[in-house]
This record gives sequence, C-alpha cells and structure tokens, in this order.
Amino acid sequence: MRRRNTGRVVATGRAVLALAFLLALSLDPKVPVRGAAYGYTLLTLYTLWTAGLMMVAWRSWWHDYRLAPVAQGIDILMFLAAVYFTESRFTEFQSPFLAFAAFLLVAAMVRWNWRATVLTAVLLLVANLAFGLAMYNVGVDIDPFRFVRRTIYMILLSSMLIWLSMSRGSGRTVTLPEPAGIPGERRDLVFDAALELVARCLGARHVAFAFASSEEPWIDLRRLDEGISSRRRLPPEDFAEELLTPRPSTLFDLPSGRQLMAVDGESIIASDSGGVSSRFARSIGADTGIMVSIQSVTGSGHLVAWETEALSFDDIGLMSAIAEEFGRAIDREEMSRLARTAAETGIRHAVARDLHDSVAQFLAGTLFRLEALRRWIREGNDPEGEIDSIKNALRREQGQLRLLIERLRRGQESDRSTEIADELRDLLAEAGAHWHIQTELLLPNHPLPVSVQLSHEIRQLVREAIANAARHGKCAKVVVRIADEDGQIRLSIHDDGIGLPMIENAPRPRSISERVEALGGSFELHSNGGGVRLEIALRSGEYA
Repeated sequence: MRRRNTGRVVATGRAVLALAFLLALSLDPKVPVRGAAYGYTLLTLYTLWTAGLMMVAWRSWWHDYRLAPVAQGIDILMFLAAVYFTESRFTEFQSPFLAFAAFLLVAAMVRWNWRATVLTAVLLLVANLAFGLAMYNVGVDIDPFRFVRRTIYMILLSSMLIWLSMSRGSGRTVTLPEPAGIPGERRDLVFDAALELVARCLGARHVAFAFASSEEPWIDLRRLDEGISSRRRLPPEDFAEELLTPRPSTLFDLPSGRQLMAVDGESIIASDSGGVSSRFARSIGADTGIMVSIQSVTGSGHLVAWETEALSFDDIGLMSAIAEEFGRAIDREEMSRLARTAAETGIRHAVARDLHDSVAQFLAGTLFRLEALRRWIREGNDPEGEIDSIKNALRREQGQLRLLIERLRRGQESDRSTEIADELRDLLAEAGAHWHIQTELLLPNHPLPVSVQLSHEIRQLVREAIANAARHGKCAKVVVRIADEDGQIRLSIHDDGIGLPMIENAPRPRSISERVEALGGSFELHSNGGGVRLEIALRSGEYA
C-alpha cells in the first residue's frame, strides 16, 4: 500500500505556485497593474516563506502540522493581495484568482476534512467579495461583471470540492497478507505478517507488538528489527494495564513531549504538547515513531513503529487501517480455532459412539458367547460349530470396522443412497446369532431408500439398542419397526426383557441419546415390566 504525505505535497505545491506567479509577473510587463514595487517585494517574501514551509514539511511532521493553519491564513491574505496587484479590465489570463482559490480549497480538503474545506470556501468568498467591493468603491479600475463571474466560478468550484471531500471519506483499506498454514493454528504467523506489513508500508527499521491475551498470564512481545524477528514473554505487571487501555493512532515524540493523534476515528487530528506517556515505547527504545492499540476478542495490545521514513499525519490514518485489519485477522484466527476445536470434538464424539456401538458391544457379546462356549464344552458337547460361528462373526465385525475406517478417510457420502430394509435384515440376523436371541423386522410395504450416512447411523442405533436389551434387559426377543412419515424416519425398537429400574430420573442410554441429538432427531423411552420400547424420529433428508 502506498503512503501519502500530504504535508510535503501541499508545501511543495504552494512553493511552486508562488514561484510560478513571481516568474509570470516578471516576464509580463503589463502586470502588476498597480503598486509594482510593493507587489514584487511582497511576492518575493511570500516565495521565501513557502520555501521555508517546504523545508519544514520535509523535516518535521510536528511543525508542519502546527504551522498548517497559519500557512492557510497567510495564503488567503496573499490571495487577496494578488487580486489587488493584478486585477484590472485587461488582465483576464494574468490573474491568479482561480489558481490560488483552487489551491486553498484542495489543500484544506486533503489536509483536514470537509468542514475545513467549507470554512476555507466561506472565508475566500466573503473576503473576496468584501475586498472587491472596497476596491470598486475607492475607484480602482476593475470590471465588476468579470469579478462577479469569477466569484460564481469559485462558488461552483467550492461546491464540487466540498462534495468530493464529504463523499471520499477519510477511511483507508489495508489487506493483511494471508499466511500459510491451517486456519486456527496461525496466530504467530499473523503477528509476524502484521509486523512485516507495518515495516514495509512505513519504511520502519523497527516494529514491535506487545499483546496481553485474556487467556495467558503473560505479555507476548514480538519485534522486527531490520528484518530480524524475535519474541519474548514479559510478566503482566510490566505493561498489562497500559496495553488494556485503548489508544488511538498516534504520532509521538517522547523527548519533546509532542504527539498527534486521531480523534473521532481519524477524521480529526488533535495535537498535544503537554507530555506523552508510554512505558512500553520507552522500554523498547522508541523515542519518535507511531503507535496504535490493537483490539480483539482474545486480548489487546500496542503496535509501535520507529525509525521510519518521513512520518507525516497521513500515517495516522494508515496505522488506524492496519490496526483494524490486524484486529480482524486475530479474531478470524480465534474463530477458526474455535470452529476447528468444535469440529474435532464432534469427530471425537462420533468416533467414540461408533466404537462403542460396534466394537465395544461386539466384544462384550463375544465374551458372552465365549463364556457360554466354556459351559458347552464342560457339558461334553462338540464346540466346533460355535467356534466357526464366532470366527464368522469376527470376520463380519472386522469388515464393518474396515468400512468405518474407510468412511472416516473418505468423508461423508450423502449423495449416495441404499435400501435400509436390506441393511437391517442382515444386521438383525447377525445380532440375533451373536446374542442368541430372536429378532423380528417390520417394514413398510414400499421401498425405503436413505443416504449411506443415515443408513450407517440407523444401523448403529439398532445395534446399540439390541446389545443393551440383550446384556442389561436379559431379553429373548427384539422387534424393530421402521416407517417413513411426513419426511421423517420413525424407528421403534421393543424388547421383552426386564425393563429399566423403576426409579425417578432413570438414566437414558447415553450413546443412543447423543447420536439422535447429533442427527437433529427426537428420542422417547418407555419402560414397564414387559421390557423397553424406544421411539426414535430422524429426518429423512440430507444428513445434518
């Protein structure tokens, strides 16, 4: 982003305009039309004055800003003097009227704001009209018609420049380079990118950023010294209170106690020579530079640049824009981190549910079958058939586990669908053989295709419900009914076991409750002496 230095541009433009006017008068024998000696003397002094202002603008941002109102007032007086020395009926093109008027209005617009432009326009118009009428009344040879016409021109020019000043605003946009890496894990890279941006935009040899986080009990100090990055942690008692205090974008000179700062955003610049206080700036050796506070949801800090190339009051707006973009970048990283944490938590819970409802329950059932096999062998029976059955069950579970791993690698497959009836028939047959219970599946009289993802979730719900009924309910039979109504999949699972304990606020099956909640469905549990009935409703649309 290119920097602006309005003070230098205005001072140089003023000096060039004064010199051009002096040369024009010297080369044209017809002007000045009156008071030539006084005119040349005054214009020569004004040219020297403008040269001095130009030198000041190139050397000191403080004196340039403080002398600006004085220079504007002298420019207005010189405008009136130029009109007096050159105005006549025969000097249409030699008059500096419009050139001086345009310069004064543009200088007010770019240096201050639309209010200063309005004030300058009003002063020019009132002073010009009063001075012109006075000259006409004392008999000076001027053309009233042309004088009024040029005054109308100045009114139009003032109106256009005032409108332009109001519409252009004073805001500046800055884009912080996007660092490499995973969003949410790049806060250090964002800090480094911001320091490099400040050093590049301001031509600063040194940039420092102290950040007091609301989550960490220390101050994080980052520095960029002539392209070399460094980092330190400081105890909070050093600058924590100062860093938590918002500070507008400020040009400062600590030895002389001078500062220029943005007021009301950056539309107004206030100067202060009553003393500058910044323990942080003094501690890092920044005597003269620019600083601004950075505000974010995770904390706040101060950003300081010093030993820069030709600071000016324009850099206040630039630094404010950098601070806003920097704060937004920190907030974006925090939002990405929170989103990533939430996603990781959701994935962990989903994997934990799948492992619990499949592997853990299958292993529990296998232990149940092995214990039964031991009794079977002690009774003198042939174990080969049961061993083959357990081996086949282990192969099927291994296949299911591989499918789960592959699904995690590929991601969701909500664009594919499968017939849920076929899936549930196979599942109930396997579960019945595994838990040595009877199972029954009641289906609607029409096909019921669902997404692959929803099919997996329904299978896990049914698997967990059957395992709970067999292990805890001591059931002999489980009946599963599935139907679709009003865009929902309704799943009813009923067993003939002993039911749940008749206590108040009995615990609900955690894995089933969490899975249904994650799917955005509803879950009801009914228990009596004749077993447990689960009523589950899931959205049949795209998996959420």
